[in-house]
Amino acid sequence: MDISEIIIGGMEANASDIHFIPFGQKARIFYRIRGILFPQVELETTAYQIFLQKIKANAQMNISEKRLPQDGILKDYGEAIRVSTLRSIHGESLVLRLFQKGMMKLEEIGLDERSQENLTSRLLEKTGISLISGETGMGKSTTLYAMMMMLRDKNFKVISIEDPVEREIDGIVQSQINDMAGLSYEKAIFAALRQDPDYIAIGEIRNKETANALIRSALTGHKVISTIHAHGYLNVKKRMMDFGIREEYLDTSLNMVMSQRLQTKGERRVLHAQFEFPEEFMD
Repeated sequence: MDISEIIIGGMEANASDIHFIPFGQKARIFYRIRGILFPQVELETTAYQIFLQKIKANAQMNISEKRLPQDGILKDYGEAIRVSTLRSIHGESLVLRLFQKGMMKLEEIGLDERSQENLTSRLLEKTGISLISGETGMGKSTTLYAMMMMLRDKNFKVISIEDPVEREIDGIVQSQINDMAGLSYEKAIFAALRQDPDYIAIGEIRNKETANALIRSALTGHKVISTIHAHGYLNVKKRMMDFGIREEYLDTSLNMVMSQRLQTKGERRVLHAQFEFPEEFMD
């Protein structure tokens, strides 16, 4: 089995990710479909190493670096594929993040009419933070990109801060984090604020630095949209507080949390969304 067969197979199976997990003298391949890992085939170590070197070279990664984690982008399959490596005790683990059927507009991602209205109305409020939450592989990034395209089409200036930029969108200023060059989330966000944006989009809230920069942006009157690995308003709030964000700042700045779960019924993509708003939790 060659690289193309594995990647195209994952795309045809509507996988969100392809995982390569080395162990002993082999590497196991899994497709993540609707959040669940499904085992595929195994590769002998020699074949996997050749496969890994080709992927790293095509993704413009350092093929001689095997100790430190790396990220890259494959652009050979119609859609950009995010590549991530991590050293394990049995060698480098590899994950490919797939994107299906090109970028979708908001009305194409699988939301019902009422959910679209909920999302759009909160998104168009002038200030505050709108968050998309959910587990891995539930389509959060797809929703975020659809939101950005909708805002662009309404002639808003959107600046996105991403690590990495997964898809390029005409008409949106997209900035990629580069820690080695000193461009952190915090520096990129504060630079973006000086560019007079209507909206700042942050690929994912991963750490205290990003959470603090996001909150400071919202508290200065800017509209922020982002994704977070959590489920539901209370869990999102707890995770943000674990990042050191004060509860009163969250109560002031959060205006929507949309928890989403992706399902595929036949050829149809269905997105189940639960909307929660801060005022529902206030005394």
